[in-house]
Amino acid sequence: MSKKLCALLIITLFLVGCGIAQRNALMRDKYPYYSDNIKRAISGGYLVEGMDQEQVYLTFGPTLCRSSSYYKGKTVEVWSYQPNGLTGKPSGGTYDCLQAVQRVYFEEGRVIGWDNI
Repeated sequence: MSKKLCALLIITLFLVGCGIAQRNALMRDKYPYYSDNIKRAISGGYLVEGMDQEQVYLTFGPTLCRSSSYYKGKTVEVWSYQPNGLTGKPSGGTYDCLQAVQRVYFEEGRVIGWDNI
């Protein structure tokens, strides 16, 4: 196996481990203090207006892509996702944004809406 392929494999395993560790830490440290409504949404895999970005991360996992866009006449942060069950790794490029099928819109770090593409 080439050195580049080995290095890529090690980096990938490290990043996956970091993502799992981050999610576990959030579930341990913050989840118990969320409202019942937010807990149900996270457990059920759906969004609720007003969720913060950590809560969306716990619901859907890491985003494919983060960008800025207009939503209801406002400039907002947008997180893009694949359909439920598809957990392809983001490559960090523009293609990630193009392959997304769901977008979540944030204003000041809180969900203000979402849509399916």
